[in-house]
Amino acid sequence: MDKKEEELLSMHYQIEKTDVKQQKLEDRLLSISKDLENSRKVRNFYFAFIILLMLVLIIGSFYVTNGFKNFSPIDEDVEQLDSFKNLQITNDSLLKEVTVLKENVSVYEKNFLIIDSAAINADTVNNKSKSKFERKYCYAKKAFRSNDAVFIEADFIEYFEGKKAVIKAKEFGEAEYDIDKNEDTLYFLYNNYYIHNQNDRTKILELDDRVRVKIDNINQISNAFPLKAFQKIIADKPILILEVSNGVVYGITEQKLP
Repeated sequence: MDKKEEELLSMHYQIEKTDVKQQKLEDRLLSISKDLENSRKVRNFYFAFIILLMLVLIIGSFYVTNGFKNFSPIDEDVEQLDSFKNLQITNDSLLKEVTVLKENVSVYEKNFLIIDSAAINADTVNNKSKSKFERKYCYAKKAFRSNDAVFIEADFIEYFEGKKAVIKAKEFGEAEYDIDKNEDTLYFLYNNYYIHNQNDRTKILELDDRVRVKIDNINQISNAFPLKAFQKIIADKPILILEVSNGVVYGITEQKLP
């Protein structure tokens, strides 16, 4: 190995040693900086703790020396009086709010009752319009007024015309009959209608205030029911058709006989 190679190897070795030393120095510097940071945090903590402790001691000594001097029962009474006044003002304000709320509730209840009443009336009208009316044949025995309402006493019957009348009359043994030349029995009715009255029991029905009346010789000019004219008509026992719903009569029509 010549001189130049030895010098080169020596230089490489020195460089490596220098790098190792530099790395150790950097690690040492990092460790020292961490220690300094931790020591600074500890120092700051103790410094803050000492200041806080001194403040507590100063405030405590000031309160001990001057607290009892400043304490006065009169001052306490004044504070309690001011507190009571504030509570009284708050209470008065709440009372005013409660009064206003009660008034609003009262107005709301009145409006609700009006609306509810209107809704009930509307439901009543709708129920009437949706109710199923029954057509019932009857003889009106009498009509009378009681407590501003008009009532009729009705004797319900069954009324038939044409072939159905003959069938029903034959069913109850009241049809007319004839025997033709072929000795066949022919049933018929002279009047071409048949009335079956199963029993004489009557039922009293109330007339609606706006009951419709369609009977000859009765002119229903006003909404009031023509009671006197109706009483004269039913004396001749006409067959009436009643439009009934829930026991109330809404229409009266006279049945024309064939």
